Amino acid sequence: MILPIFGLATMIAVAATDLAQGQAKITKGPASKIYLAEIKGDTQIQNGGKIYTARQALAFQATDSIIITKEGAHAVIVYSNRTGLFIDQNTRVEIHQFAQEPFLPERDQETGIVREPSISQSQIQMQYGAIGICTSQLVAGSAMSYATPDARIVIRGGRLTIKSNAAGTTIDLLEGDITVYSRYQATESQQLHAGERAFISAKASGLSEKIAISTIPQEELKVGDDYTTLACTAKKSVTFEMIQKKAQRGLEDPSANAASTNDGAAPAATNDGAATDPNTEQEIVAKPTVPNQLQMNVVISPDRLPGG
Repeated sequence: MILPIFGLATMIAVAATDLAQGQAKITKGPASKIYLAEIKGDTQIQNGGKIYTARQALAFQATDSIIITKEGAHAVIVYSNRTGLFIDQNTRVEIHQFAQEPFLPERDQETGIVREPSISQSQIQMQYGAIGICTSQLVAGSAMSYATPDARIVIRGGRLTIKSNAAGTTIDLLEGDITVYSRYQATESQQLHAGERAFISAKASGLSEKIAISTIPQEELKVGDDYTTLACTAKKSVTFEMIQKKAQRGLEDPSANAASTNDGAAPAATNDGAATDPNTEQEIVAKPTVPNQLQMNVVISPDRLPGG
């Protein structure tokens, strides 16, 4: 699938915006990963030119991956920069780029704030459907961009939903800081505030279209909160570590295609070789978080003790 073609003026405006944000060049590091925290229904992954059935607890290379959910299905993924993404039914998400600098896990243990482990850059295309995004606190120099056939959204952190269909693109910002650009007018952009909705109407003729700003309807606010809550909760289900590279296996490894349990427990993550970079000596691995077992304190009545 090819990205929407922007005019020359649009590309210049976008480049100027990125430079203004102080976007840093990513130092070469291990291939960044995504982790499938939850899978429901028929979901497919295209990775390395092949198509796979998604399963829970699978971790694989993010860049050039495509995730497609069918009717009645949904998926929740976590990027290795600790951004959660809920993907609703009948949605196609293409990860054109997701790169991050090498990081140390100790970086996030200094404060109670959940931060990115390192500078990252991501460019994601949603061709159709609906998604909910929940980011960690992005570090200076990171750049996160989502695009639809009608809009481009630059995200600097927070919680938001994006919906794209034949009518156009709707962006609801629940909290955080984002800027929305129209595909149809190079100079048209709007910075959203929490509780605001942006809508860009689809125009087959390609004529300029202003971005309509309104308040998020109450019923849609509940839907957006549900989507982003699932994305935020998924971030707690996994941690990512940098380790010395293991032998490559690839998504075609039989263990990578085992049936998903989806039983609520945290299964062992499959960190597939297809998710590694042959030019580095390290790799990022996903570590599912297992809830602590609560101790059962059994109280015995004194009259049941020996000699009682």
